[in-house]
Amino acid sequence: GGSGRPPPLLAPSLFAAELETKSFTNGKQDRPLLIAQYEAVFNEQFRKATWLKYRGLCWGDAEAAQLAEVISSGAAPQLESLYMHYNSIGNEGCKALAAAIGKAPRLKLLDLQRNQIGDEG
Repeated sequence: GGSGRPPPLLAPSLFAAELETKSFTNGKQDRPLLIAQYEAVFNEQFRKATWLKYRGLCWGDAEAAQLAEVISSGAAPQLESLYMHYNSIGNEGCKALAAAIGKAPRLKLLDLQRNQIGDEG
């Protein structure tokens, strides 16, 4: 969108779906190549991450839920710290993250300070 805030990282399946909405000069060959390259880099790099920092990005519930989907996929097994302070995450985003953290068995720190989470979250 045109919000000016950086989007969360897309899981490879979501990246592939997003690419389907784009046109390429040589889409028949380029699209599968891009999908394969993205998935290889995503799997190699994201699986190694021990910390992720998404501070002050103006993320709301939608972005938190998108990141939660990536974490729920088991894509970050080494993740120990997740910094998401100074955003606009509310109850729904917090619930999505809470449901996802079981797929991050090493997670010790989830920083959600300075968001818009109420008692329900």
